Amino acid sequence: MAVSRPGAVALTAAASTRAGRARDHNEDSHVIDADAAVFAVADGMGGHAAGEVASALAVARVHEAWISAGARRRIEAYVARPHADERRAMFALLRDGLLAAHRAIADEARRDPAKLGMGTTLTGFLVVAGEALFAHAGDSRAYLVRGGAVQLSEDHSVPIRVEGSVVIERRGLLTSALGVGDANKVGRFGLPLAAGDRLVLVTDGVYEPLGDEELAGVASAGSAAAAAADLIETAALRGGTDDATALVVDVAGGGDAAEREREDQVLAGCVLFDGMSPADRLRVQRIATRRALAQGDRLIWNRRGDRAAHVVVEGEIELPGGARLGPGSVVHPDALLDGGGRAREAAAASGPARVLTIRRSEFVELTEEEPDLGVSLYAALARLMRR
Repeated sequence: MAVSRPGAVALTAAASTRAGRARDHNEDSHVIDADAAVFAVADGMGGHAAGEVASALAVARVHEAWISAGARRRIEAYVARPHADERRAMFALLRDGLLAAHRAIADEARRDPAKLGMGTTLTGFLVVAGEALFAHAGDSRAYLVRGGAVQLSEDHSVPIRVEGSVVIERRGLLTSALGVGDANKVGRFGLPLAAGDRLVLVTDGVYEPLGDEELAGVASAGSAAAAAADLIETAALRGGTDDATALVVDVAGGGDAAEREREDQVLAGCVLFDGMSPADRLRVQRIATRRALAQGDRLIWNRRGDRAAHVVVEGEIELPGGARLGPGSVVHPDALLDGGGRAREAAAASGPARVLTIRRSEFVELTEEEPDLGVSLYAALARLMRR
């Protein structure tokens, strides 16, 4: 178990891992760096012991990249000015770490033909200024336990389906993995933390035998160390045969839980989130940047070629014509649509306010990766435009 206090956030972390029943070694790897608030799990694949090499290389290279001197400079810049440009720089840092791992694994495979084809999944995050910033490739998962449990990461895999007298569906081909192929899809998103949150990283050896409902129940109980151990033990009891790793991080400080609840109530009444479950709202919020505004601060429709819409969480925003929009309203919703309508003058805060800013580039990426959300979001935008 490890405890850290990066800034105002207090974190307690623990992990548990077990080799699969049919193996004499464990191809999963993980890292807990409490001082730097860096956490990751990886699930290796390949020939004899090659998966173990790939996953160990991945967590080592990602950890190295995320705690480097260059990373510290980007983190300090983001803490000092948590705006869009600095946030993009942080997400670039996350991606660079995974791509460094990808190159290291591929180079090792070229040096040793016995390791040809080895690769690994990886899901990890670092905590900066009260926010968990995630990056992942493959199908190891990240969950948030906040009341219930919500899967945060999107699996980079496609199911294998065998039809005949019996229809079988199971997880199959990975569409992204480190060390395999020429290009990799790296998912990245952020999550503001609140006291009482629990973050859970698991390999498929945990979630496949359990399923989401049982995983949520096991992951919610006890201390971080107890939950991690119970996830591994319960997966084995449910017939799991693959390597299994669970890493649990508890948040004992950070954002105001009551403020998060008020925010979610506002978003539940927003047309953009109309009809969505709390889990789906959270999936959309992963791409949003939270901004606190003072009176007169502007909300720009288009910045450096990337248009943006803004959801008002608190306070009022005054439009150029003098109309004011309050909590739950969406400023410039057409900025998210193809074409985006005509250019708009900047709106401005009429007093202290908070907004969620959603950039079109990230919105499009989300709707392409998660088409079920895309259908709901575009239908909501159509209703907004009719108004």
